[in-house]
Amino acid sequence: MSLRIRHRLAPFVAPLRRRVKYFSTPRAVNDYATHIPVLVGLARLREIRHVLEFGCGHYSTLTFLNASAFPQLERLHSIENDNAWAETIRDATDDGRWTLQLVNGEISESVADLDLESFDLILIDDSKTSTQRAATIRAVAAKQPQRPLIAIHDFEIDEYRAAASAFKHRHRFRAYNPETGVLSNSALNMRALNRSLKQNARALEPNDIKAWSHVIL
Repeated sequence: MSLRIRHRLAPFVAPLRRRVKYFSTPRAVNDYATHIPVLVGLARLREIRHVLEFGCGHYSTLTFLNASAFPQLERLHSIENDNAWAETIRDATDDGRWTLQLVNGEISESVADLDLESFDLILIDDSKTSTQRAATIRAVAAKQPQRPLIAIHDFEIDEYRAAASAFKHRHRFRAYNPETGVLSNSALNMRALNRSLKQNARALEPNDIKAWSHVIL
């Protein structure tokens, strides 16, 4: 192919290469758990005692309450608007550090009444539609929290990344698909954690908390 033709095709080839690179990571069999290694890693990077999660679940609530994953956890506050699902998670745990807040209507509407600065880590993994979760992300971003790290599951979705664009610092972990995003309005250095995830993702299942707790330093 001549240099002139290559030059003309460059605007079309570059996006295609990016897409090929993205799709090289197949969707995980257990696609509900791909944020676990990132959460475990964050607990190694920072002292995390107080956690807020929008949307409770087996792979988030129980991970936060797992001493191997979060050895310093003192308080977990979960916000959920699906009563039946909340009861399912309530039946799966009995831990005095956990409080469950049921809300009527959209979860995003609960953000205004929360003191986000009292938390070290906030996980956004709520709702049944991308529109609803994006609304939660925007509501959190609008309060401009300075202290907490913000983790978002399914961060490969354009709508979520657009909603998160107001945060000063954003990192997209691609070791697993679905992806996980970590956001902050303060300094954010995720290079070592990203490297550790890439090195171990092929050998470890995302929900193997014990193994991830050992390999992430």
